[in-house]
Amino acid sequence: MKMTTKESEVPAEKSETTEGFVKQSLEAILALHEEILWAKEERLLSLKEENAFLKESLYAVQNIYDEDKTTIKLLSEQLKNTQEELEFTKRKYKMMWNQAVENYGRKE
Repeated sequence: MKMTTKESEVPAEKSETTEGFVKQSLEAILALHEEILWAKEERLLSLKEENAFLKESLYAVQNIYDEDKTTIKLLSEQLKNTQEELEFTKRKYKMMWNQAVENYGRKE
C-alpha cells in the first residue's frame, strides 16, 4: 500500500496547532528555567549572608573567649597574691601573739 501525496501531507491547521503547542511548551520551559535560576541565585545570596553572619559571630565569640582567658589569668594571679598575703599576715599575728603570751608570762 502506497500512500498518496494527499495522505502523507499533514493538514496545515494541524501543523500550526502543533507548532503553537511546541512554541508554548518551550516558552513555559524557559520561564521555569529562569525562575529556577532566580531561586538558585536568591538561595546562594541568602547562604552567603548567613555565612558572613556566622563568621562575624565566630570572631566575636573568639574575642570574648580571649578576653575571658586574660581576665581569668589576671584574677588567678591576684588570688595567688592575696593568699600569699593572707598567709604572711597569719604568720605575723601568730608571732605577735606568741610574743605577747611570752611577755605576759614573764611579767607574772
